[in-house]
Amino acid sequence: MSKQASIQIKNLVKEFQTHDGKGIVRAVDDVSVDIASGKFVTLLGPSGCGKTTILRMIAGFETATSGDIILDGQRINDITPDKRDSSMVFQSYALFPHYNVFENVAYGLVNKKLGKEAIKEKVMQMLELVGLKGLEERSTNQLSGGQQQRVALARALVMEPAVLLFDEPLSNLDAKLRVYMRKEIRKIQQRIGLTSIYVTHDQSEAMSLSDKIIIMNKGHIEQVGSPTEIYQRPVSRFVADFIGNANFVDGVVKEVEPDGVTATVTMLGSDFVVHGQPGQLTAGDLVDVVVRPEAVTLLDKGLVTAEVTGSTYMGAVHDYVLKIGSNELNVEAFNPVGKKIYQIGDMVGLQLDRNSLHAIKKAKEAEEK
Repeated sequence: MSKQASIQIKNLVKEFQTHDGKGIVRAVDDVSVDIASGKFVTLLGPSGCGKTTILRMIAGFETATSGDIILDGQRINDITPDKRDSSMVFQSYALFPHYNVFENVAYGLVNKKLGKEAIKEKVMQMLELVGLKGLEERSTNQLSGGQQQRVALARALVMEPAVLLFDEPLSNLDAKLRVYMRKEIRKIQQRIGLTSIYVTHDQSEAMSLSDKIIIMNKGHIEQVGSPTEIYQRPVSRFVADFIGNANFVDGVVKEVEPDGVTATVTMLGSDFVVHGQPGQLTAGDLVDVVVRPEAVTLLDKGLVTAEVTGSTYMGAVHDYVLKIGSNELNVEAFNPVGKKIYQIGDMVGLQLDRNSLHAIKKAKEAEEK
C-alpha cells in the first residue's frame, strides 16, 4: 500500500522563550540529517535533548525557527499539519472513547469524505494487518493496552501516509507487552515498507526497531548510524554510555596503524589492540577505552588480574564486578550453567575481546582535570 518518501532536514533550529520571558532556549541546534525512503529511523536520547521537538516540527505541530524540512523534494515548513503527507501515533493513543474500533480507525477517512464502501474496505484491511479483525464493534475502553496501541497504529496507517511518525508510543505499556509490540510494529513496517520516524529514550527499542539511529544530546546530533555502528563504534563517551552498558578504562595511545583506525593502547598495565574512529587517534592521546561487559572472559589466570568484588547469578547471565587498581569493571558471563562461578574475593584473570575494544579520545576538559 505504501508510498515511500525521503526526508531531508537541513540546518533545523527551534528556539523557545524561557518561562520568565527574559531569555531564549535553543531546543534544536542546527540539525541536518537525511532519511532514506522506506527506512525505520529512531531519534534517541535523554529527556530534553530535542528529539520530540524535531518530530513535532516534521508533523507541523511546531514551527521551525529556521532551517528546512523537505519531503520528497518539497519544502513543507509552511504546510499545515492536515495537508502534510504524514500520520502520527501518539504516546497517549488519543483514541475517541465514544467511538468503537472501526469508527476510530475510519475517522480520518470520514473527514476526507471517502465513500462508505471504500472506507469499509480500507479499515478492514488495516484491522487485519494489525491483528484486530473481529473486534471492529468493540468499544476502545474494552481493549487491552496493546490492543489500543494497535487501533492507534491502524488509524495512522489507514491514511496511507508517506511518512509515519511515532511519539514514544509504547511507554504506557508494561515491559513484556512493550517488547511484543515493538516486534509487531517492526514487522508491519517492514511488510509495507513505510518511511517511519520513531522517538524514544529507550535504547532497547531503538536497537530492535531501527535501520538507522540518530543519537541526540542537548539539541544536536551526536551520531548517526546503524544499531551495530552505534554500539560497536561510538564517536563519543556520551554515545557509548547511552547505548548499552559500558565500562570506561583510562588508556594512552602507544601507536596508530597506517589505516588510522587500529591502535595499540596501554591500559590496565598492559598493551591492547583497539579500534577508534578513522583519523581520530594519534600517539600520546589520552583515551577512554570502551569495554562492553560481554567483551570480558574470566579465567583462572590471564594477562590482567582482577579481584571479584561482586558476583550475582541472573539466570541466563552471571554478573560480576571486578576491581583492577582504580578501575572497576562490570562483566556479563552468558550461559553460566556448567561454568565455574567465581565468588567475591576471588582473584581472576581477564581476556578481552580485541574486536570489542573501542578507544575514544578524551575531551580536553577531561584531560585537564
